[in-house]
Amino acid sequence: MASSFTHFILLLPLFVFPSFSNAFSLPNPFGNSFDLERDPSTLQYMIKINQGTPQAEVKLVIDLGGKLPWFGCRKGYNSSSYRPASCMSPQCSQASKPVKIQQHDVGKGDLISDLMAVTYNFNPEVSPTVTSLRRFAFGCAASSNFFTGLPKASKGVAGLGRSSALSLVPQISVAFRLSRIFALELFDGSGNDQGEIFDGNIYFGGGPYIHYDWGYGDWANRVLTYTPLLINPKSREEYFVDLKSIKVHGETVRINKKLLSINKKTGTGGTKSDIQTPCTTLETSIYKAFIKVHTAWAEHLNNANAEFNDNLNITAVAPVAPFTSCYNSSTMSRVLSWLNNMPPSVAFIFPKSAMNISLFDLVRSKDGVDCVGFIDGGSKPMTSIVIGARQAGFLEFDISRSRLGFVEPNLKNF
Repeated sequence: MASSFTHFILLLPLFVFPSFSNAFSLPNPFGNSFDLERDPSTLQYMIKINQGTPQAEVKLVIDLGGKLPWFGCRKGYNSSSYRPASCMSPQCSQASKPVKIQQHDVGKGDLISDLMAVTYNFNPEVSPTVTSLRRFAFGCAASSNFFTGLPKASKGVAGLGRSSALSLVPQISVAFRLSRIFALELFDGSGNDQGEIFDGNIYFGGGPYIHYDWGYGDWANRVLTYTPLLINPKSREEYFVDLKSIKVHGETVRINKKLLSINKKTGTGGTKSDIQTPCTTLETSIYKAFIKVHTAWAEHLNNANAEFNDNLNITAVAPVAPFTSCYNSSTMSRVLSWLNNMPPSVAFIFPKSAMNISLFDLVRSKDGVDCVGFIDGGSKPMTSIVIGARQAGFLEFDISRSRLGFVEPNLKNF
């Protein structure tokens, strides 16, 4: 999403920007957390924040490559704690530079500040949540054209870029004296036995990440595996990783290695994470090779089963767009339950670690149909591989140490 954005110029009145030095030490070393909501139409994730006086809920689309949070505040925004802001601080000096916001070059906006309620990410079993008000900087969109392509429920965008001082990550870090870390816990509308629906959470400041582990039936902290983050010189706000190869059921996909490297002059190529991409996209030649290996695995399994007169076969069905490889879900689920001890469905191989996404290579496209949940990203994409939300599960973006932490998705049911 961020790679398609263009410029949002901030006009700054001459007012002193509020200092973030009024942070205080937290009673426990826990960060802050917010709820996420996934729009069913666009499949975009939105952070839900409470801001202004009186407080009102505002939903902002998560943008991993955005330089700042912004929303529409020209109409219907009534807050007595609203303040204009100026470039009298290091944070605001960033606003004199072009800021990527939306899909079209549509106009200008102001930089403002307002109060936002922040909840501490305490252990839910031993500590109650505590909410504190802090003043944050926001872009104020001057034109309705800024909202093109956004969910109807959203009021703007929450930029979480890794380099900008106006990104929501460093703003929260400075305000609460936390490490420049945020983590995304993504669900796709799964629920519990009480019928509650979960779309996810976002955490700022680091762990521990206490969650309910469906496998063990108890609360647990997440144990993450890490790989270094790379810097794309042409897109410094985004989160790139050094992907070396992809394996499908243990078989390595043949990939032109040049596509996995970032071109320093053009910024093309490489691999990044972007949750505004619902499913992982692959450059066309990579996609074709990927599907070929996946199809060969299914055929090999069927042939092996035929030798033993076993009915445990995978049945291919007509594809459902935008996917090109689909199967009868009843046959696929029986096979997957039988393959508990086999190699992971898909593995992203990094220099010293691997990100396994067993089961989450598939998407339930419609009743009775499971499709391989990867999409052809075109023959000349800006980025060769974009790891999308479906295959993300839980990701920690540790800007302080320049690393990406991950763990396999934790859903109750497939």
